[in-house]
This record gives sequence, C-alpha cells and structure tokens, in this order.
Amino acid sequence: MMAVIALAGLPGAPGVTTTALALLRTWPLEEGRRLVLAECDPDGGAILAGALRGEATADRGLRNLTLSSRPQDLVNAFWPQLLVLNDGGKNSERNRLLLPGLTSPDQAPGLGPVWSELAGLFAGIEESGHDVLVDLGRSGAYGPSGVLALRADAVLLVVRGTLRGFHAAATRIKTLRAMMDGEFGRGSGALGIVLITQGPYRAREAEAELGVRVVATLPYRPDEAAVLSDGAPEGGKFMRSKLMTAALDATTPIRQHVATRQARLSSPLQQRLLQGGIRAS
Repeated sequence: MMAVIALAGLPGAPGVTTTALALLRTWPLEEGRRLVLAECDPDGGAILAGALRGEATADRGLRNLTLSSRPQDLVNAFWPQLLVLNDGGKNSERNRLLLPGLTSPDQAPGLGPVWSELAGLFAGIEESGHDVLVDLGRSGAYGPSGVLALRADAVLLVVRGTLRGFHAAATRIKTLRAMMDGEFGRGSGALGIVLITQGPYRAREAEAELGVRVVATLPYRPDEAAVLSDGAPEGGKFMRSKLMTAALDATTPIRQHVATRQARLSSPLQQRLLQGGIRAS
C-alpha cells in the first residue's frame, strides 16, 4: 500500500512539522520503498533552520519548483530538490527524503499554478513505490495549496487536547469537510485527527466534540519534540523516547486508515458514485 498523507495544523498550535518529522523518522519501509516528506506550508518552511539546524544548504527545496510551468518540467525539477535525511544510523540510507519548504511567504504566490501539478506528481510517485507525507502547516490545507489536501489519501489534522485546540479544530473541520465533499474532493472520510495529549482532553472527548475519528495519539513531550523542531541534541536513546515510540506505534493505525479509505474508493459501487458526481464519506 502506497499513500499520500497530508498533515494540517491549527492557528496558535504548533506541532504539525514535529509530527511529520516524527513519522518520517519512524515510518516502516519495506525493501525498495522510500518516504518523502514535502514541506508545503505556504507560510514558509521550518525544517532547514529547525531540525537540520541550518547545516544543510538552502539552495534546494519547494521554491525552486516555481519555474516549472509544465508537468514534465516539474517532474524533472522535483528529484534534484530532495535532501536525504542522514542521522548516521539505519535511516541514513537514501530512503527517507525531504523536500524543504519555502524560505519566505513571499515565494508562495509563484507556486499558484504548481500546486495542482505537485498534487499529481505525489500521486504518481506513490504508484512507483514512494509514500509521501505532506506538511501543510497551519494554512496550507486551504486556498490554492488546498488541492494537496483534496488529492491526498488521508488528511490528518494535528489537534491538542485543550479547549482552545478543540475550538480552533471545529472551524477548520467544517471547512475541510465542505472542501473534501465538494466537486473536486474525494470525500471527507479521508479526514482524521492526530491528537497531541496536551491538556485534559483525550481521544473520546475529541471524537465526541469534533465528530472526527482520532486516528493516532502522540504524547506532549516538549523536550523530545525540540529535537525535531529546533535541532536540540537527541542523544543515543532518542529513537526509544516516548515521543518516537508513540510515533512508531501511530504508523500502524494511520496506514490502516489509509488502507480502509483506498479500499472504499476502489470498490465498484464507489467508482459508480464518483462517476455520477456523488461522494460518500
């Protein structure tokens, strides 16, 4: 099963990129498979300056795709923009790749015609043995870049278990449902939540309040998260930390969520519904 999984966040609640990086580091990969994390936040990327501590050159990334006006141009330009995630261990093989994000929000308008082609490219490399994680940040699931969410196999909203987090999520979920159930969407059944256990509320309360399934839960561990968000020293036991262990555990229900969704979309009944312009969640 190959997948394109989009992760989106909420205003005032960082954690999307940290979640995406935790999944990138822990995602199980069979022989011959590769995983690409594409940092597609139109507000600008954070990985080069954060997790990579500015040690990787900033001459590659999403911004260099703004000149790709045709699909073939985009395909040719895409692969040279990727960085290999090299942590000196088993993940240092060329199977975990990063497309760094924009270095300034001013670059986002130049990607206007590229977002749709990029969504098609992700679907194409999915079929050739690549899983794709798309980091949409806090605003990338909406507006011109929203096509990346519409074309994804799963859209996971990263939500913190606080009243403020639930309030912000409710508005975004309403918008996402309308988009995903609309003419160009694939149904809001792709929507799920990754719950960060900050605050008093857990999965049961989140599902009751928001009406969306909590696909996975990650602990609120700011010191461990700082390794991924800010490049703090990770030490030899980092991959066995509570955050990374939970991220590894989360890959199973996320993959099951995608598999269930893909099976439903590929059913003969659903194909007839789609052809008739009807989308079932």
